[in-house]
Amino acid sequence: MRFLIFEMKTVCYNSYLYFGDALGEALIALGHSVEYFKMDEDALDDLEQYVGQKFDCLIDFNSDLPCALMDDDSFFLDHVDAPFFDILLDHPLYHHDTLKSKLKNFNVICLDQNHKDYVLKYYPHIKSVLVTPMTGELAFGVDSIDWDSYYNRPYDVLFSGTYTAPTRIEASILKLPDMIKDNVYTLIEMMKADSGLTIEKAVDALARNEIYDYINSDKPLHTQIFYLADTYIRCLNRKALVESLDKNVSGLHLFGNLWEELDLKHATIHREIPFNLTFTVFNKAKISVNIMPNFKAGCHDRVFSGQLNGAAALTDATTLLLKEYKDKESILFYDLNNIEETASIVDSALSDLTTLKKIAQNGYEIASKNHTWANIANIIINALN
Repeated sequence: MRFLIFEMKTVCYNSYLYFGDALGEALIALGHSVEYFKMDEDALDDLEQYVGQKFDCLIDFNSDLPCALMDDDSFFLDHVDAPFFDILLDHPLYHHDTLKSKLKNFNVICLDQNHKDYVLKYYPHIKSVLVTPMTGELAFGVDSIDWDSYYNRPYDVLFSGTYTAPTRIEASILKLPDMIKDNVYTLIEMMKADSGLTIEKAVDALARNEIYDYINSDKPLHTQIFYLADTYIRCLNRKALVESLDKNVSGLHLFGNLWEELDLKHATIHREIPFNLTFTVFNKAKISVNIMPNFKAGCHDRVFSGQLNGAAALTDATTLLLKEYKDKESILFYDLNNIEETASIVDSALSDLTTLKKIAQNGYEIASKNHTWANIANIIINALN
């Protein structure tokens, strides 16, 4: 098969570039042909070279290409003979403006089963929706996990990610028109009261409980309008998690932007690093901490990246993880409703490194079997076949 992978964005610590390269390498290893269009190497006008060409599949991440138009206002992607797959790295509500584009052969890959259900419900022109989490890989230059040195790993607890103060999000909420602002605060209170509530279910409840005809007229549009409720909860939970860990854990290491804005007592803050280098720090951690971006039926790549590098994963649970992993056997779960207890979970795990090492080994085995780039490539190939 002949694939064309677009790498159009250099955001999020260059994670998009890593995902594109890693997927391409997996497809090549399976015997397929892969070409790349990279915005850091190619000019936007060079996209015209693909008009009239035929591929077996076009792939992009959080793509803006569905909105790209030709001079006659037809869609650019309709002029390339190939199914287009947009891999959504977060909730579809953030991509309403592209998902509503009625391309002839528009397909989506989601990280969460709930996201798939959302796309199928509100965007019937989408031809197919797949579900697979993204993943990571063994750190560069490391041939295998040295389990004998697990006890000597320098980072007891690691979290990699950006800090965004909830007050920053609230400043944006306060600028909204009063009616929308009030609804956003209502949604926030609903999701604070029920940690299992997705943003789309919260909006559904809001529509049932109040007379908001404008919501019922175009639900995905108005769910997008309320995105700040989802963003606020994500930031609030991340803040609470790290503050909990910082209370009792002196071996907490943070990699990412803006953590110095949070008043932490014990954590060691490291500078931000490119996404592909995070695997090296995962390889030095006993426990890798994750918090889902409000995913309830999928997973963030941080879980598998840590496990594939020999760290025990500590995360909030999702239906996907509960199906594949067992708490305190192959993973460590904490409860978003009792996030302040996370520090005690970590202290208990670190007090028995023999058991913690076994959890890390079991997690590694599951991730190596189920969550590699070869797995993801095969999911796409099988769908095309």
